[in-house]
Amino acid sequence: MKPLLAVLLLAGALEATAQAPSLLSLCHKDTNCAAVKSLWYGQDTIETGWLEKTFAPDCKCADQLLRSHKAKVVRVHLMNGPCMRNRRCGRYEPLWGYTKVSGSRAVQTNKSRLMRRFHRVLRITKERLSKADKLTCYVSPCLECDLNENARRILLNHVSSYLPQCIPVDNPHGQRCIQGVVCESHGEYPRAIAPCIVDLDGVDGRQVNLKKWVDRTKPCAIAYYWEPWMNCIRGSFIDPRKRDCSYTLATYKKTKRIICHFFLLPLFGTC
Repeated sequence: MKPLLAVLLLAGALEATAQAPSLLSLCHKDTNCAAVKSLWYGQDTIETGWLEKTFAPDCKCADQLLRSHKAKVVRVHLMNGPCMRNRRCGRYEPLWGYTKVSGSRAVQTNKSRLMRRFHRVLRITKERLSKADKLTCYVSPCLECDLNENARRILLNHVSSYLPQCIPVDNPHGQRCIQGVVCESHGEYPRAIAPCIVDLDGVDGRQVNLKKWVDRTKPCAIAYYWEPWMNCIRGSFIDPRKRDCSYTLATYKKTKRIICHFFLLPLFGTC
Protein backbone atom coordinates (compact mmCIF):
# COMPACT_ATOMS: atom_id res chain seq x y z
CA MET A 1 0.00 0.00 0.00
CA LYS A 2 1.26 3.46 -0.87
CA PRO A 3 2.13 5.35 2.35
CA LEU A 4 -0.17 8.26 3.08
CA LEU A 5 2.64 10.71 3.74
CA ALA A 6 4.04 10.06 0.28
CA VAL A 7 1.16 12.04 -1.25
CA LEU A 8 1.01 14.88 1.27
CA LEU A 9 3.90 16.97 -0.01
CA LEU A 10 1.65 18.13 -2.83
CA ALA A 11 -1.11 19.09 -0.42
CA GLY A 12 1.26 21.19 1.64
CA ALA A 13 2.05 23.34 -1.37
CA LEU A 14 -1.57 24.14 -2.25
CA GLU A 15 -2.91 27.67 -2.37
CA ALA A 16 -6.49 28.87 -2.11
CA THR A 17 -7.98 27.93 -5.46
CA ALA A 18 -11.72 27.27 -5.29
CA GLN A 19 -14.96 28.40 -3.70
CA ALA A 20 -18.12 26.40 -4.30
CA PRO A 21 -21.64 25.49 -3.18
CA SER A 22 -21.63 22.42 -0.91
CA LEU A 23 -23.88 20.19 -3.04
CA LEU A 24 -23.61 17.06 -0.89
CA SER A 25 -26.85 15.73 -2.38
CA LEU A 26 -25.57 16.06 -5.96
CA CYS A 27 -26.05 12.31 -6.57
CA HIS A 28 -29.78 12.29 -5.84
CA LYS A 29 -31.95 11.10 -8.75
CA ASP A 30 -34.06 14.29 -8.62
CA THR A 31 -31.07 16.65 -8.93
CA ASN A 32 -31.66 19.22 -11.66
CA CYS A 33 -28.28 18.75 -13.32
CA ALA A 34 -28.94 21.41 -15.97
CA ALA A 35 -29.45 23.90 -13.13
CA VAL A 36 -26.31 22.65 -11.40
CA LYS A 37 -24.30 23.26 -14.58
CA SER A 38 -25.60 26.83 -14.72
CA LEU A 39 -23.45 27.62 -11.66
CA TRP A 40 -20.39 27.63 -13.91
CA TYR A 41 -21.68 29.19 -17.13
CA GLY A 42 -19.02 31.50 -18.56
CA GLN A 43 -16.32 30.17 -16.24
CA ASP A 44 -13.26 28.08 -16.95
CA THR A 45 -13.40 25.84 -13.86
CA ILE A 46 -16.07 23.69 -12.21
CA GLU A 47 -15.75 23.53 -8.42
CA THR A 48 -18.01 21.07 -6.67
CA GLY A 49 -18.21 17.95 -4.52
CA TRP A 50 -20.62 15.26 -3.37
CA LEU A 51 -21.28 12.44 -0.92
CA GLU A 52 -21.18 8.94 -2.44
CA LYS A 53 -23.90 6.28 -1.82
CA THR A 54 -26.07 8.19 0.65
CA PHE A 55 -28.42 9.98 -1.74
CA ALA A 56 -28.33 7.39 -4.55
CA PRO A 57 -26.47 4.22 -5.57
CA ASP A 58 -24.89 6.09 -8.47
CA CYS A 59 -24.09 9.73 -9.27
CA LYS A 60 -25.28 10.65 -12.74
CA CYS A 61 -24.92 14.42 -12.34
CA ALA A 62 -21.32 14.06 -11.12
CA ASP A 63 -20.63 11.90 -14.17
CA GLN A 64 -21.96 14.66 -16.41
CA LEU A 65 -19.85 17.33 -14.72
CA LEU A 66 -16.72 15.19 -14.92
CA ARG A 67 -17.20 14.74 -18.68
CA SER A 68 -16.99 18.51 -19.14
CA HIS A 69 -13.97 19.83 -21.05
CA LYS A 70 -13.54 22.49 -18.36
CA ALA A 71 -11.04 22.13 -15.53
CA LYS A 72 -12.59 20.49 -12.45
CA VAL A 73 -11.87 20.81 -8.72
CA VAL A 74 -13.88 18.29 -6.68
CA ARG A 75 -14.04 16.92 -3.15
CA VAL A 76 -15.71 13.56 -2.63
CA HIS A 77 -16.81 12.05 0.69
CA LEU A 78 -16.97 8.24 0.53
CA MET A 79 -18.94 7.44 3.70
CA ASN A 80 -21.59 9.23 5.75
CA GLY A 81 -20.33 9.77 9.31
CA PRO A 82 -23.34 11.67 10.72
CA CYS A 83 -25.71 8.80 9.96
CA MET A 84 -23.64 6.49 12.19
CA ARG A 85 -23.48 9.07 14.98
CA ASN A 86 -27.23 9.73 14.76
CA ARG A 87 -28.15 6.05 14.25
CA ARG A 88 -29.90 6.90 10.98
CA CYS A 89 -27.83 5.01 8.41
CA GLY A 90 -29.76 3.27 5.65
CA ARG A 91 -28.89 -0.39 5.15
CA TYR A 92 -27.07 0.69 1.98
CA GLU A 93 -24.53 2.79 3.94
CA PRO A 94 -21.05 1.33 4.65
CA LEU A 95 -21.35 2.48 8.28
CA TRP A 96 -24.82 0.96 8.83
CA GLY A 97 -24.96 -0.95 12.11
CA TYR A 98 -21.65 0.35 13.44
CA THR A 99 -20.68 2.62 16.34
CA LYS A 100 -17.51 4.60 16.84
CA VAL A 101 -15.94 1.70 18.71
CA SER A 102 -17.12 -1.19 16.53
CA GLY A 103 -16.51 0.77 13.33
CA SER A 104 -12.98 1.72 14.35
CA ARG A 105 -12.31 -1.95 15.09
CA ALA A 106 -13.85 -3.13 11.80
CA VAL A 107 -11.57 -0.87 9.76
CA GLN A 108 -8.60 -2.94 10.88
CA THR A 109 -9.58 -5.95 8.76
CA ASN A 110 -10.44 -5.99 5.06
CA LYS A 111 -12.81 -8.93 5.69
CA SER A 112 -15.25 -6.85 7.74
CA ARG A 113 -18.55 -5.77 6.17
CA LEU A 114 -17.55 -2.15 6.62
CA MET A 115 -14.30 -2.53 4.68
CA ARG A 116 -15.85 -4.65 1.94
CA ARG A 117 -18.39 -1.90 1.35
CA PHE A 118 -15.77 0.82 1.66
CA HIS A 119 -13.60 -0.83 -1.01
CA ARG A 120 -16.64 -1.11 -3.25
CA VAL A 121 -17.24 2.65 -2.97
CA LEU A 122 -13.54 3.26 -3.59
CA ARG A 123 -13.65 1.23 -6.80
CA ILE A 124 -16.76 3.06 -8.01
CA THR A 125 -15.21 6.43 -7.24
CA LYS A 126 -11.95 5.47 -8.93
CA GLU A 127 -13.82 4.49 -12.09
CA ARG A 128 -15.88 7.68 -11.99
CA LEU A 129 -12.92 10.01 -11.54
CA SER A 130 -10.77 8.17 -14.10
CA LYS A 131 -13.05 9.41 -16.88
CA ALA A 132 -12.28 13.07 -16.16
CA ASP A 133 -9.44 15.16 -17.54
CA LYS A 134 -8.09 18.42 -16.12
CA LEU A 135 -9.13 17.21 -12.68
CA THR A 136 -7.97 18.18 -9.19
CA CYS A 137 -9.54 15.76 -6.73
CA TYR A 138 -9.71 15.64 -2.94
CA VAL A 139 -11.10 12.45 -1.39
CA SER A 140 -12.36 12.14 2.18
CA PRO A 141 -13.00 8.58 3.43
CA CYS A 142 -15.70 9.71 5.84
CA LEU A 143 -17.86 12.83 6.18
CA GLU A 144 -17.68 14.31 9.72
CA CYS A 145 -16.10 11.09 10.93
CA ASP A 146 -16.38 9.70 14.48
CA LEU A 147 -13.96 6.83 13.87
CA ASN A 148 -10.73 7.07 15.88
CA GLU A 149 -7.45 8.40 14.51
CA ASN A 150 -5.95 4.99 13.82
CA ALA A 151 -9.01 3.91 11.82
CA ARG A 152 -9.07 7.16 9.85
CA ARG A 153 -5.37 6.81 9.06
CA ILE A 154 -5.99 3.30 7.69
CA LEU A 155 -8.85 4.59 5.53
CA LEU A 156 -6.70 7.46 4.25
CA ASN A 157 -3.97 5.01 3.28
CA HIS A 158 -6.51 3.01 1.27
CA VAL A 159 -7.59 6.22 -0.47
CA SER A 160 -4.03 7.12 -1.42
CA SER A 161 -3.47 3.57 -2.68
CA TYR A 162 -6.60 3.43 -4.84
CA LEU A 163 -6.51 7.07 -5.95
CA PRO A 164 -2.88 8.20 -6.08
CA GLN A 165 -3.84 11.11 -8.32
CA CYS A 166 -6.11 12.55 -5.63
CA ILE A 167 -5.31 14.32 -2.37
CA PRO A 168 -6.59 12.50 0.77
CA VAL A 169 -8.63 14.56 3.22
CA ASP A 170 -9.29 13.97 6.93
CA ASN A 171 -12.69 15.23 8.14
CA PRO A 172 -13.09 14.16 11.80
CA HIS A 173 -15.96 15.10 14.09
CA GLY A 174 -14.97 16.36 17.54
CA GLN A 175 -11.34 15.27 17.09
CA ARG A 176 -8.15 16.77 15.75
CA CYS A 177 -7.14 16.11 12.18
CA ILE A 178 -4.24 13.79 11.52
CA GLN A 179 -1.13 15.94 11.40
CA GLY A 180 0.12 16.76 7.92
CA VAL A 181 -3.09 15.70 6.14
CA VAL A 182 -5.43 18.14 4.41
CA CYS A 183 -7.93 18.90 7.19
CA GLU A 184 -11.59 19.50 6.40
CA SER A 185 -13.50 21.40 9.05
CA HIS A 186 -17.18 22.37 9.10
CA GLY A 187 -19.34 25.11 10.54
CA GLU A 188 -19.18 28.84 11.18
CA TYR A 189 -15.85 28.70 13.03
CA PRO A 190 -13.83 26.02 11.23
CA ARG A 191 -10.18 25.15 11.63
CA ALA A 192 -8.59 27.17 8.85
CA ILE A 193 -4.90 26.34 9.01
CA ALA A 194 -3.41 25.18 5.72
CA PRO A 195 -3.55 22.62 4.26
CA CYS A 196 -7.32 22.76 4.74
CA ILE A 197 -10.81 22.65 3.30
CA VAL A 198 -13.76 24.34 5.00
CA ASP A 199 -17.49 23.84 4.61
CA LEU A 200 -20.44 25.58 6.25
CA ASP A 201 -22.22 22.20 6.22
CA GLY A 202 -24.71 22.19 9.10
CA VAL A 203 -24.83 25.99 9.43
CA ASP A 204 -27.19 27.92 7.14
CA GLY A 205 -25.05 30.39 5.19
CA ARG A 206 -27.89 32.90 5.25
CA GLN A 207 -27.58 33.09 9.06
CA VAL A 208 -23.86 33.89 9.36
CA ASN A 209 -21.63 36.86 8.66
CA LEU A 210 -20.26 35.58 5.36
CA LYS A 211 -17.74 38.37 4.94
CA LYS A 212 -16.06 37.41 8.22
CA TRP A 213 -16.32 33.70 7.38
CA VAL A 214 -14.65 34.21 4.01
CA ASP A 215 -11.88 36.25 5.63
CA ARG A 216 -11.28 33.53 8.25
CA THR A 217 -11.10 30.75 5.68
CA LYS A 218 -8.76 32.30 3.11
CA PRO A 219 -5.84 29.93 3.90
CA CYS A 220 -7.85 26.92 2.73
CA ALA A 221 -7.78 25.26 -0.68
CA ILE A 222 -11.58 25.11 -0.98
CA ALA A 223 -14.34 26.94 0.89
CA TYR A 224 -17.83 25.43 0.51
CA TYR A 225 -20.96 27.51 1.02
CA TRP A 226 -23.96 25.58 2.44
CA GLU A 227 -27.70 25.98 2.95
CA PRO A 228 -30.08 23.22 4.16
CA TRP A 229 -31.53 22.70 0.67
CA MET A 230 -28.12 21.41 -0.46
CA ASN A 231 -28.85 18.29 1.62
CA CYS A 232 -32.50 18.41 0.48
CA ILE A 233 -33.57 19.24 4.05
CA ARG A 234 -37.19 20.42 4.15
CA GLY A 235 -38.13 19.81 7.80
CA SER A 236 -38.02 16.63 9.88
CA PHE A 237 -35.61 13.83 9.05
CA ILE A 238 -36.33 11.70 5.98
CA ASP A 239 -34.11 8.99 4.54
CA PRO A 240 -31.82 10.83 2.07
CA ARG A 241 -32.89 8.64 -0.86
CA LYS A 242 -36.56 9.49 -0.25
CA ARG A 243 -36.08 13.27 -0.03
CA ASP A 244 -37.42 15.73 -2.55
CA CYS A 245 -34.33 17.18 -4.22
CA SER A 246 -36.06 18.70 -7.25
CA TYR A 247 -34.98 22.32 -6.86
CA THR A 248 -35.53 24.84 -9.64
CA LEU A 249 -33.04 26.90 -11.61
CA ALA A 250 -34.01 29.93 -9.52
CA THR A 251 -32.64 28.25 -6.36
CA TYR A 252 -29.25 27.71 -7.99
CA LYS A 253 -29.16 31.24 -9.40
CA LYS A 254 -29.84 32.71 -5.96
CA THR A 255 -26.99 30.68 -4.45
CA LYS A 256 -24.65 31.73 -7.23
CA ARG A 257 -25.44 35.41 -6.53
CA ILE A 258 -24.60 34.93 -2.85
CA ILE A 259 -21.26 33.31 -3.67
CA CYS A 260 -20.48 35.97 -6.26
CA HIS A 261 -21.21 38.77 -3.81
CA PHE A 262 -19.28 37.50 -0.80
CA PHE A 263 -16.40 35.57 -2.30
CA LEU A 264 -15.46 38.14 -4.96
CA LEU A 265 -13.21 35.73 -6.81
CA PRO A 266 -12.05 35.48 -10.41
CA LEU A 267 -13.68 32.03 -10.67
CA PHE A 268 -17.05 33.68 -10.16
CA GLY A 269 -16.07 36.94 -11.80
CA THR A 270 -18.57 36.53 -14.63
CA CYS A 271 -21.61 36.72 -12.34
